[in-house]
Amino acid sequence: MEQKRARPNLVATIDYEYEKEETDTDDFFDYIIGYHDVKKFLRMSINAEEPVHILLIGPPASAKTMFIKSMMMKLDNSYFTDGGNTTKAGMLDYVFENKPKYLLIDEIDKMSTKDQTFLLNLMETGIVSETKHAKTRTEVLKTWVIASSNNINNIISPLKSRFFIIELEPYNYEQFCQITMRLLIEQHKVKEEIAKATAHMVWNKLESKNVRDCVRIGRIAKSVEDVHFISDTLRRYGYLCGS
Repeated sequence: MEQKRARPNLVATIDYEYEKEETDTDDFFDYIIGYHDVKKFLRMSINAEEPVHILLIGPPASAKTMFIKSMMMKLDNSYFTDGGNTTKAGMLDYVFENKPKYLLIDEIDKMSTKDQTFLLNLMETGIVSETKHAKTRTEVLKTWVIASSNNINNIISPLKSRFFIIELEPYNYEQFCQITMRLLIEQHKVKEEIAKATAHMVWNKLESKNVRDCVRIGRIAKSVEDVHFISDTLRRYGYLCGS
């Protein structure tokens, strides 16, 4: 693959074959196909002695959310939050009360500028403070912040500078099928032929590259015929949001 131009604070990497033998037996990132170098980099970061902050960026269907949710399930003392529903006040209360070691934020670009500023001191110094109604509280923490973003332009510059930024690329069709089938069969108990048909229809007929769309269809369909019917109906009347 063509080498990307280096940018500050950017790890631009997408080596699907890197150290395959080592990572195939590692179930930390279940259901994520490829990205072997990214997996190793994330494991090194979360096991570091001092906090390392990571921002995963890329288009839909590049496994950003899957990475975040895998860490949510595997990491002890972690807190997962959706950037679109996250406020400074809510995060402050949780951080003070629970002192999470890992703060996992999906779609951090959907947080308002005011809410993003809360993270600056936490990531730089580990100090969190709040003054409210003449009452002040302060805490010193060792917290790793790992986030995902569709649009890096919506993240304030001081916050971006505190992250290692990893830019992911979308899966190809073969990888998309592998992810969909593994996810639907193992996690959602969908029959293999239905899972395979779902991946084919979503990618080729509905022209979506979003695994979430496969999950939605897999939850409804009870047969391959159902998959065809759902696909035809959505093409005629529906709308799939591929984000």
